[in-house]
This record gives sequence, structure tokens and C-alpha cells, in this order.
Amino acid sequence: MSVTGTTSTTSAYTTTALQSASTSAATESKMDFLNLLTMQLKSQNPLQPYNNQEFASQLAQFSQLDQLTNISGLLEEQSAVFQSLSQTMTNSALPGMLGKETKANWNTLEFDGTDGVKLGYDFETSCSSGELYIMNSSGKVVRTVELSGTDLTSGGHSFRWDGKDNDGNVCNSGEYTFAVSACTSGGETLTATPYIYGTIEAVRFTSDGTMLVVNGSEIPLSCVADISVES
Repeated sequence: MSVTGTTSTTSAYTTTALQSASTSAATESKMDFLNLLTMQLKSQNPLQPYNNQEFASQLAQFSQLDQLTNISGLLEEQSAVFQSLSQTMTNSALPGMLGKETKANWNTLEFDGTDGVKLGYDFETSCSSGELYIMNSSGKVVRTVELSGTDLTSGGHSFRWDGKDNDGNVCNSGEYTFAVSACTSGGETLTATPYIYGTIEAVRFTSDGTMLVVNGSEIPLSCVADISVES
């Protein structure tokens, strides 16, 4: 088990770009205000110049704009620091996840052609009937499982697929997906939240974010619902 990946600067680059754009926009706003004030002074009627009170009011508005711009810049800098600190803490903790058991909100799985695969699903409310479908990489349903009894109650459930299709033949190794569809007693159709279970084999840092390798499949860290010590 290992931590693998490439150094990605996408997040840092995006944050820096947004800050630069925001700072540039704020600077342009101040310059626009100064240019407008200068134009007003140049175009004023010499016989009826701005009175001191009106001019002082405009200077006060500029001062407020300048202060707000500075505060905005400080808040953006603090946000970037907090984001960087949070990412650093997360990355530091990731190696400790290796070898741990995880439950992830994901419906894609890898079947090695031999060992069964543990799946899971969650119902928001109890149902009266339902089916679990397992599909191959082409989207063809290879196995349909009728759900009944406690399999249809609200909450979480687990199911172990033995790797066989509807005819009892062992499926080829490869990538599969699954879905659970059910109906309530009132006839409402529900789609359950899918889960997969497995051991975290590696951590990868990609341009799409941090990925955990679970049973051979890459799963976004954000999809992880639970991590526990291997039993």
C-alpha cells in the first residue's frame, strides 16, 4: 500500500488567480473614482465651484471605498491561508487512512472474477418492494436481486454480490455498477443512496482532487462516508 500521485497546483493557481482578479478590480474601482472626481473638478463652473462641504463629502466616500477595499483584501488573504492550512492538515492525515476500512457513497466497483463484493444502500423511508441491479461496463444488467422484508426498511443495508449473473454463471472480472430502485406503499418510486465497502489501498493526488483507491477503484475523498479500523 502506498501514497502515490503528482503534485497539483490547480487549486493554488485558481485561488491566486481569483485574488489577483479581485485586487485588480478593486484597484480599478479606486482609479475610476479618482478619475471621476478629477473630471468633476476640471469641469466645474469657475463661477460656481464646489463648496467645501460637498468636496469633503466626496473625499469621505473615497476614503470609505479605500478602507472597504483594504478590508476585502485582508479577508481574501485570510481565506487563502485558512484554505491552505486545511488542505495541509487533510493531506497530512491521509497516509494514516491506508489499510483502513471505508464506506463510500459510490456505485462503481471492481470484480476480480473470484471474490464477492460487499455493496450497500440506504433508504430514506421504508418501501414495499424493490430491486437491486448490477450492470457491466456496457450498462447491461447482469444480475437482478429482489428485495424483501427487512431489506426494504428505512436506513442502511448491505448486500454481498457473489459475482454471478442471473443464470448462476460467474461474471468476467472488470468494472461494474449497481443501483437500487424501490416503491413505497403509496406507489412512490424511490432511488436508494448507493455505497461500496472496501480497504483503502492508496491515496492519489490528481488534477480532479484527492482520490482514494478502494478495491481497485478511485473514489473522491469527498464521497467517503465512514472510515474504520480493519476488522
